[in-house]
Amino acid sequence: MTDPLRQPLSGPLGLTERLSKHKAVTGLKARVRWYERVMSFIGLLVLVGIMGLLLALSVGLVAIGGRILLDVIVS
Repeated sequence: MTDPLRQPLSGPLGLTERLSKHKAVTGLKARVRWYERVMSFIGLLVLVGIMGLLLALSVGLVAIGGRILLDVIVS
């Protein structure tokens, strides 16, 4: 009888047998589908656009806040 502490942690529920047919392809045989590349590019553009808008908004708020504070201090 095997000691339960010495059993591998990778398959306590029998998942390794089910997933053994679907091994990841690595190296030169690994391919990315064209539509996955297009969706990744669109997602990257959206992410960069949102970050640019947030940066412009923060700079605008600092400029408006500085102008208001300057008016309060001067007057």
